[in-house]
Amino acid sequence: MSTTDASKRSGDRDRGRFDLTNRLLTQVPADRAGEFWSIGADGDGGIVVSGAEALIAAFGRVREMTRPVLADRRRYAANNRPRGTVRFDPCWLESQRELNTATVLTDSGYIGEGDQEALVAILEQAARAGDNVCAVLPLHISWLADPGVKLLTGEVNQHEVPVALVLEHARDPLGTRYAVSGLKDLLSQTQVPVGLLCTDISGLGAIAHGAMWAAVGVTSALRHLYPADRKGPPFTGVRARHAIVPRLMTFMNVERIAEGWAQVQRRDDVDENMWRCYCVECGNRTMDRFAACTDLSLAAHNISILDDLHQQITSPASWERAISDALGWYHWIQNEYHLTWDPPAFMNAWLPRSRR
Repeated sequence: MSTTDASKRSGDRDRGRFDLTNRLLTQVPADRAGEFWSIGADGDGGIVVSGAEALIAAFGRVREMTRPVLADRRRYAANNRPRGTVRFDPCWLESQRELNTATVLTDSGYIGEGDQEALVAILEQAARAGDNVCAVLPLHISWLADPGVKLLTGEVNQHEVPVALVLEHARDPLGTRYAVSGLKDLLSQTQVPVGLLCTDISGLGAIAHGAMWAAVGVTSALRHLYPADRKGPPFTGVRARHAIVPRLMTFMNVERIAEGWAQVQRRDDVDENMWRCYCVECGNRTMDRFAACTDLSLAAHNISILDDLHQQITSPASWERAISDALGWYHWIQNEYHLTWDPPAFMNAWLPRSRR
């Protein structure tokens, strides 16, 4: 890096103004921020610390960073989630400025189905909250259907404030064609920067279609907003862990990955490379290791794979090619392993009907 570039980067950091354009960030829980802080440090992404203690967890680290840091209070995900008409906490906003976060995320309440009053309340407050503020919009998924998406787009453009979407769903908010179509329309018609918080692999598709940035959660609970009557995945005694299988481009339960590896062990004529990973973290090891590896190693693998995909997916066409390739591997598994594993819903939702 030249002296000029270094000075510019230093100045950007001092102003808390890292450019978020085309950034794929990692979203981590505040109570485990220290554990996950170094993930993706060698890439060009960034980190979103999430939860009521996010500012405390980020304190003392932001000034050392050479990549963006954001703080998402996740007030909208509380046990008694407030409605979007709730007032922002001025201390929350000002503390982010003092920490030089890349942008100031509002501590928004929840925007329920058809709740235009809550939507407008958040946007109006954000517009009055000063420079470099991004309005967090935690949305019922119906806002991506007609006529909600038209109303949403119109209000965002009218208030002229950057927004970060948080999409509510019990499973995959972008697993239906109407939701993906609505998001595409929003991204193509808004006149302000749009980011996504609490997303998963679909965040890559959002960036490819015009989102400024997206944050992928390191846990299932941070990969979308669960409905109010369901705060997280069903608790079965052991918290489910997921890893991305690169060829399948899917967050898959580590037990299912072990099942796939077991199929290879039973037969001599099946290529094992499906279950071997060449990312920086895995170093050509087989993915059955995920069943016993640490959460940190698992997250490092996932972020490494996402970073690689992000470099490859630069347009809607490349996103569709990546999905088509993954669907081809699912077909191969069905033929070779005789396993009826269905691809995740988001793949068919993002593909035009002509390519399905």
